Amino acid sequence: MKARLIIQNFGPIDNLDIEIKKFNILIGPQGSGKSTISKVLCVIHSYFAEILHEKAVAKAVDVSYKIATKNVIDNRIVKILANYRIENFLRIDTHWDFEDDFFSFELNGTSIKNIDLKDENNSRSQSYYIPAERIALPMISESLFELTLEQTTLPNYFLQFGKDFIVARRNQNLFNLPILGVGFEHKAGRNVVILSDYKSLVLEETSSAIQANLPLLVILQYPAKTASVFVIEELELHGFPSLQKELLYFIVERAKHSNLNNAYVMLPTHSPYILSAANNLLFAAKVAKQDVESAIEAEKIIRKESWIEKDDFSAYYIENGKAKSIVNEQNGLIDENTLDVISESLAGEFDKLMELYKPAIA
Repeated sequence: MKARLIIQNFGPIDNLDIEIKKFNILIGPQGSGKSTISKVLCVIHSYFAEILHEKAVAKAVDVSYKIATKNVIDNRIVKILANYRIENFLRIDTHWDFEDDFFSFELNGTSIKNIDLKDENNSRSQSYYIPAERIALPMISESLFELTLEQTTLPNYFLQFGKDFIVARRNQNLFNLPILGVGFEHKAGRNVVILSDYKSLVLEETSSAIQANLPLLVILQYPAKTASVFVIEELELHGFPSLQKELLYFIVERAKHSNLNNAYVMLPTHSPYILSAANNLLFAAKVAKQDVESAIEAEKIIRKESWIEKDDFSAYYIENGKAKSIVNEQNGLIDENTLDVISESLAGEFDKLMELYKPAIA
């Protein structure tokens, strides 16, 4: 599955034309527009899902419904933009263009120019956005997650994440989370984390890595709800490199669940370790194609369920309002020079300091 997304003059994005595949990594400096790109994709799919819902309702009551071009931005998309906190990015010269095998969508300035359903059996659903603010979830009263957007200033996608965490833990008594090396249960109104020595802590008392990732893993084990776009901001949040790797491998595996089988997975990140880990998954799939023996040996290193086929992967470096693909078209892996540049900036400083260093002579 793949799509084309064009964004022009929207927030930090000046001119961007990228190919969206099953798994997508966006990396770049803070404020470069990685989250904005992901949110635009979510807005488009959420809007289209509402259109499809209206069409289904009309069909159920035997009323004709035509997906029509809009001359102005309607209240539905304004509300969705506000839900993702990007309504103020919209300008008179903004342009969005999205197209995949299911539908196409075009927005120019303040009007929706085109909405085209390509498949009458289209089953595209809402987007699912897991924010970096998830680290705050253990600190917030759970009663807030029952509030509507109009009753709180918290982002709607954060409230939804909190609600889903509550639903997931209601439907399973005990969660085993080997990635974090802990267990989890909701007991007597408390989020209880069971440590490897069988001692327990409430979630708010655990490390920042556990607080940031335990709710995410609980929701994914449930499993995650059906979505057409699945975004996780800053998968690396508070995680040691080895944890970042394990999280990515698990996310890729879970994204192949039937609930997310047709979802575009977006991972906006700052971490070079996420890139390197993704490269391992691409390389595992590539090695396995050599012969049966190679496939067997590759699976001993990385579970087959986590491998990524090159045709299902894209990675872009986002900077100065533009995007540059960092996948080598010939071998399907992340470009080695890009990995070196991103990973070795600290090493370059060290090398320069070494040139200045004058060790004491004994």
